Amino acid sequence: MKFIVSKQELLKKLTPAMGSISTKNTVPAIEGVLIETLENGLIQISTYDMTKGFRATVPPVSIEREGRFIINAQRLYQTVRVMPDDDITFDIKDNLSCEIYSGRSSFTMIAQRGADFPNLPDLVTERGFTVGADNLRKMIQKVSHSVATQDNRPMLCGAYFKIYEGGFEVVSCDSHRLSKCTLTCDIGSLADDGGKDYSFIIPGHALGELTKILSEGKDEEVRMYLSRKHAIVNKGDVTFFSRLIDSEYIAYNRIIPQRNDIVVNVDRERFLTGLERANIIAEEKVQNSGRSYVKLSIAGHYLNLTSLSANGGVNDEMDCVHEGGDIEIGFNCRFLIDSVKASEGENIVIKLLNSESPILIEPYEPDEEFSYVYMILPVKMKDKL
Repeated sequence: MKFIVSKQELLKKLTPAMGSISTKNTVPAIEGVLIETLENGLIQISTYDMTKGFRATVPPVSIEREGRFIINAQRLYQTVRVMPDDDITFDIKDNLSCEIYSGRSSFTMIAQRGADFPNLPDLVTERGFTVGADNLRKMIQKVSHSVATQDNRPMLCGAYFKIYEGGFEVVSCDSHRLSKCTLTCDIGSLADDGGKDYSFIIPGHALGELTKILSEGKDEEVRMYLSRKHAIVNKGDVTFFSRLIDSEYIAYNRIIPQRNDIVVNVDRERFLTGLERANIIAEEKVQNSGRSYVKLSIAGHYLNLTSLSANGGVNDEMDCVHEGGDIEIGFNCRFLIDSVKASEGENIVIKLLNSESPILIEPYEPDEEFSYVYMILPVKMKDKL
């Protein structure tokens, strides 16, 4: 196999492909990039870590010998990055000796036969829909902070997508906080029957890689296909796929409190700034003690943030518009920061019932297209701050 390719073109596709490389496996083939020539004259690269995968095509400058080989991904990526900004020649012999050179610079390494690469899942299905890449990326970013990383309930380790005519909803929950975002937008059908009603759970470890792919050419439309076990996203000449979490999602609408006697309207940026100040103290780990928390004290038209640790404390007061009784309630400061950052609008509404019930963060001004609600469970305050 021998071909010449532009460094910029190859690196453009190789960079996102690295997100689907296995680094904790004893099978050398899935630590590599499958490089193969296609009948249409393009070079195709594929990576697959047995849970998620990436595939893309690269237009070559020329192909002298066709073939199909595997090259270690980390070594290939590092090599291509330091090569001169010019065309790169790949020359892989039948004895698996691989030479990569450009100008006067050259590298040699050992390749593997393409037949050793694991079989990819079926990337063709009759079920699917189309959606704007920017819309899909936005919704993932709005909920990814509350996806569980470890939980004995597997459905919480992913984001739940509910697709319907005229829009979609995305939900995540890690037992301590819940995010629910709804967007009204154009949804096209790829199914023969024109269906647009789908629900599925994409694992959290795949969401970050999918977001990176969607960030390129944000105005493009993506096609998402759904098989029994996988979600396949096609964007231009790039395909990303991930195994789905096969489980029913929690009844999240039942969890969100409907009764909230205390309502606070506060400037979002001012509140976020106060939380970041409090977090300097709240995240301070002192020997023989865990992280502290931030206490919200709401009385009259003032919201006060307080946090103490063995080494110091912080107090920050800000104006607010307050309806209902006064309250003192404690929270994990990082959880509040993540939710307020994901919120939109100049002002946000904070809804509470009592010091033991969840807090809700919602937009102050309703939006006809996008809405959100972030729910966070309080912590038990062991002492008075």
